[in-house]
Amino acid sequence: MKELIKEIKRFIIVGLVSNALNFLVYVFLYKIGTTIWIASAFGYIVGLSNSFYFGKTWVFNPERVVYKHAIIKFVFIYGFGGLGMVLIITMLDSLTVIDYRIIWFFGALFAFLNNYLGSKIFVFPKENNENGK
Repeated sequence: MKELIKEIKRFIIVGLVSNALNFLVYVFLYKIGTTIWIASAFGYIVGLSNSFYFGKTWVFNPERVVYKHAIIKFVFIYGFGGLGMVLIITMLDSLTVIDYRIIWFFGALFAFLNNYLGSKIFVFPKENNENGK
């Protein structure tokens, strides 16, 4: 149980740093005159890259990862988490009178659980099994 709590804490730290990097790149690129689309795309790529690297080396530390397959799984899982977050926020906003900050929390909770479990089980599994290939 101690190891799981340590892993979750590390996952949260990496997520916070990745989001901060995403935001800083986004703001910097936008302020120097790039389009908002390019700024947001590059920010997202920097945040994802940071999450992948530190997910592998510091959070999950799997024994063996084939990078090509791991990267594809990682992008798919995080894309699904982001899409789910947006859908939850949009749906709750249109169907309830809950404050938008609380609605964001529900979306973020879904993304967190999706990203953590997907990374742990499919992207960075501990054992050398089919999921690690």
